Amino acid sequence: MTPDDDALARDAHHRRVALDTRRSFLVQAPAGSGKTELLIQRYLALLATVPSPQRVVAVTFTRKASNEMRERVIAALRDAREGTSVEGTHKALTRELATAALAHAESLGWSILDYPAQLGIGTIDSLCGRIARQAPLMSGLGSSPRPVDDAREASAMRRCRGRHSQASHGGRFSRVSTTTRR
Repeated sequence: MTPDDDALARDAHHRRVALDTRRSFLVQAPAGSGKTELLIQRYLALLATVPSPQRVVAVTFTRKASNEMRERVIAALRDAREGTSVEGTHKALTRELATAALAHAESLGWSILDYPAQLGIGTIDSLCGRIARQAPLMSGLGSSPRPVDDAREASAMRRCRGRHSQASHGGRFSRVSTTTRR
């Protein structure tokens, strides 16, 4: 076995292990190594095991990355439904996982391709915002937190609201209704 064969065998093993939905993983690899395909496969594998699609969350740092991931998951599900041909072992595995996820979704009546907004794929900012909106009092951000591009703006708002809150409410409500977007 050559060093390349050994590296490919290790890679294939790690990819299979990463699809174990009972465990969590951190995926680190260089650009162009197939990380996104692996993450899509894992997402599809998880979709086939949950009671609702909102139970699976995929978080990225950029909107571009989250949009690409969402589009590729939807495309995999659509291709599985339409039975389009695939080439290559990675694409064949993606098809197998998409077919299982789609069958599971249909058995539970999700209509996932008709309502893809059910897919929990987004940025870290969108996830934090969704959590804050679901529990406005516990988050301390109020009912309508909004991201800001400049942290100095949030800091100025915090100082202003802090002075107002202390004067109006004895200092009990001095949190700012913003989150910082990077």
